[in-house]
Amino acid sequence: MTIKKITSIFSLLFLGNVFGQVDENLLMERFFMNAFNSAYVGSEGKSIAIVTRTTWSGVAQAPRLNYLYYSGAPKKNLSFGVSVISNKIYIDTRNQYAVDASYKLKLGGQYILNLGLKAGMTSKKTNLEDLDRITTESNLFITTTNQGNYPVFGAGFLIQGEKLYFSLGTPNFLNPEKFIDDSSFIQNQNPTLYMAAGYSIDLGFFDSTINPYVTSRIIPGVPNQMSIGGNFNFKNTFEIGMGYKSIDYAYVMFMLKLKMGIDIGYATDFGVGNNSNLSRTGFELFAKYRF
Repeated sequence: MTIKKITSIFSLLFLGNVFGQVDENLLMERFFMNAFNSAYVGSEGKSIAIVTRTTWSGVAQAPRLNYLYYSGAPKKNLSFGVSVISNKIYIDTRNQYAVDASYKLKLGGQYILNLGLKAGMTSKKTNLEDLDRITTESNLFITTTNQGNYPVFGAGFLIQGEKLYFSLGTPNFLNPEKFIDDSSFIQNQNPTLYMAAGYSIDLGFFDSTINPYVTSRIIPGVPNQMSIGGNFNFKNTFEIGMGYKSIDYAYVMFMLKLKMGIDIGYATDFGVGNNSNLSRTGFELFAKYRF
């Protein structure tokens, strides 16, 4: 089976289930793709990583995301991992706990296909006591529900070559509305499809490469979000790069790779184009240990 046929089959499977979902707004998502694609687990061996992402830094109650994952090494082509995501926006806190599994298949030549599944649970909590109101009268738009749980089930695939990769996945096929009694507490959140692709170009000196990439989130009901950028990799010791997001944001990033197996990265984004007048920026920090 060719790569083109495999990609077409999985695209049809995913697109048939895509309509719109809460998505994780990560800047360096290609370095920890198992936030949205379970097939990433085990693709780079055994590792553990932590990520923190803040938007509109310096503003009280600004959105903040914390992400922790562990990826096990493949055993008989099968890999397992676990992840925890905490996403807080004002009075709402959403925590996701998931187990990921992926299976590795060798295609023709240098290509490897990873197939993944994600299963877990998400809990959403709304702290109504922190909601500032000018009146205590009943409001139909304010739900009295403050806690809810719903299952998570996602899938994805990842094709890896010596110089390229292509990732396609969704973190959750399920719509939370079907599992929460109070529909006003959880709005329609059907699956979002995540795509990422990249290529490595050897510069021919100093063991350096240029790594262009593109990522996309297909979000039902709203315009798709796409980002495009590239990194300069020097001797696999450090990377520096920048990119542009279709929602009129740009970002720059830096990553240092230590010989002891620790990777440390930082990225910051800022408004451009229609958002160039925004004075607040966001940032992202991550650390990874490769066993």
